[in-house]
Amino acid sequence: MGREQASEGYQPQFDGLRALAVITVMVDHFGADVPNFPLPDWIHLGATGVRLFLVLSGYFITASLRRARDRMEVGRLPASKAIGSFYWRRFLRISPAYFAFAAIALVLNIGAIRQNWPWVFTGTVNWLIAWTDQWPLTISHLWSICVQEQFYLIWPLLILCLPRKWILHAIVSVALAGITFRIGCVMFSVPTIARWVLPFGSLDSLAAGAALGWCGGRLRASRAGWLSAAICLSMLAMAAVLRNADPAQLKSVLVEPLEAGAFVILVARTATGFSGYTARFLTHPGLVFAGRISYGLYIYHVLVAMLFQRWLPSSLRFLITTPSLRLMLFGTATVAVAALSWRFLEQPINRFRSRTTRTVLQPARVEDEGVRADVLKWRLELARES
Repeated sequence: MGREQASEGYQPQFDGLRALAVITVMVDHFGADVPNFPLPDWIHLGATGVRLFLVLSGYFITASLRRARDRMEVGRLPASKAIGSFYWRRFLRISPAYFAFAAIALVLNIGAIRQNWPWVFTGTVNWLIAWTDQWPLTISHLWSICVQEQFYLIWPLLILCLPRKWILHAIVSVALAGITFRIGCVMFSVPTIARWVLPFGSLDSLAAGAALGWCGGRLRASRAGWLSAAICLSMLAMAAVLRNADPAQLKSVLVEPLEAGAFVILVARTATGFSGYTARFLTHPGLVFAGRISYGLYIYHVLVAMLFQRWLPSSLRFLITTPSLRLMLFGTATVAVAALSWRFLEQPINRFRSRTTRTVLQPARVEDEGVRADVLKWRLELARES
């Protein structure tokens, strides 16, 4: 959910995608207790939005690690500095809003945070959920953040330290490990929640985005663009049908790969850039801004809803008992809170983060003939490997 760049140029359409992902999660959570609102219950918006987040995360993070790897291989960056800088950047990106949310919820005693604060402050809420087989109030949505950070404890070591010729094979192996884990869960009757929230269950989605980020994949516009769209929609429709099937059946393990596959195509096409109405939609200023603050929207939206539930006067309770009004109220308030967090907390720290680690994740520059030769040699080796 952080705004890492997969290439040198900024593509605002990615912010539009992030916005759509977080909006689906917010709509799903704000209307969870209302049957068939705003869409039929068999369409699990929140689950699909999280899957898009995971694919985007794997894509951007692995692309940034690939740039660091490029600098390492032309002798401009020690491996220890690349790894240390990655962890420092992740900490500065994730921790400010995460701990601001946790501190507010803890002080105000919102939901179940006081009973479970060690899990929150150690980034292991997903393990708590798997252990108890329950969704604790206020903090359960943190599971996806925890999954990503647990994954990224190991991922930079793989991308930066493995021989280059093994990396794509390793990414594919990680994806297969995720599918194998879910197959094992079905065979041994592991609770469905554990399948969902443990990091192993998201490996294929993260690895799908990572494969695209490592290869620098882009899907160019063509007259057959309608075919790509049809494939994406078909895969998402199949995933939606399977998600509503019996989770004890083996076919249920295909939900995540189908969604991840559809979103890989979408991300690859967005990397090139849509045109026409799609481009205008994804680059709408409101949508782009929502994408920029999407991490804050995700972190704070449950807290905002809980505060309204607690403090809204009885004379105004109709605002949260009427589904459409609740959606507008909670959504507007969450945008306001996330915007303030972005302006006064996250953005200043992001600027500091960029100043201190900019050279690590920039593309390698060729400033002299020796480095130019190294880059050319690396490109020839890469061509041979492919």
